[in-house]
Amino acid sequence: MELEHRTIRPLAYGYVRDLPELQADAVVQLKSELVRFAHQEGFTLAEVFVEQRWLHTVAWDALATSCKQHGVRNVIVPDYRHLHSLPGLSFVMQQVIEDVIDGRVWCARSDAAVEEVTAASVGSAAE
Repeated sequence: MELEHRTIRPLAYGYVRDLPELQADAVVQLKSELVRFAHQEGFTLAEVFVEQRWLHTVAWDALATSCKQHGVRNVIVPDYRHLHSLPGLSFVMQQVIEDVIDGRVWCARSDAAVEEVTAASVGSAAE
């Protein structure tokens, strides 16, 4: 009898802000996008935390708490705007959550603005 070899994938959580400009069904589509991204990157998406009210942090706080309680060290967001609408502050939020979870924040969609801010921040820190 041959045993099937399965690799255990690390867990990841998703985080989505229900942004004012999103259509009614957009959150469902974003969750699907996060699931696909997680699978492609070798993660199992355990849960997606959705911030329901603009400028509130209830889901953010629950995400951080759950990461610490369950040892989850990967968080996936659709793009930088789900951390903050301004690229510079989004980068700060990314650093905050990475410090809290001792892990990494992944963006399912790459965005040149975040990459530029990251590069500028790294460049200025190195000077």
